[in-house]
Amino acid sequence: MRGGGCYAAVDDPYLLGREHIVITRHLSRKSAGAAESVRRWWYQRLSAVALLPLSLWFIYELAGLASLEYTVVREWLAAPSTAILFILLVPVLFYHALIGMEEVIEDYVADGWRKTAAINLARFSAALCALASMLAVMAVTIGI
Repeated sequence: MRGGGCYAAVDDPYLLGREHIVITRHLSRKSAGAAESVRRWWYQRLSAVALLPLSLWFIYELAGLASLEYTVVREWLAAPSTAILFILLVPVLFYHALIGMEEVIEDYVADGWRKTAAINLARFSAALCALASMLAVMAVTIGI
């Protein structure tokens, strides 16, 4: 191989054979992983931007309630505008948390199958909690 390093072999037009294929696969996996990382980074930033006004609205509304008793909160949540904004808040909140949990799992869980299982469990848990929260809000809104 010319160039002294294994990455230079990809640019070597005279190199033929298995080494070229192995190195090319390695580099394509690295670039695919980098693209996935950039995509996740953007999704986390976009979800944070969406969470900012929704969280401020939620805090403002809770601060304006007379008390946090069950009947008061239920009456507040039964208003259609409140229910719609809360139903928007919940999935964005759980999605943002999921992206963060996936990053932590990928950084600190070394084993392949354990990492995959932990990520799948986190995804399932986030989806289940988001769905349960949205269904609960809808049940309160329609008076079940």
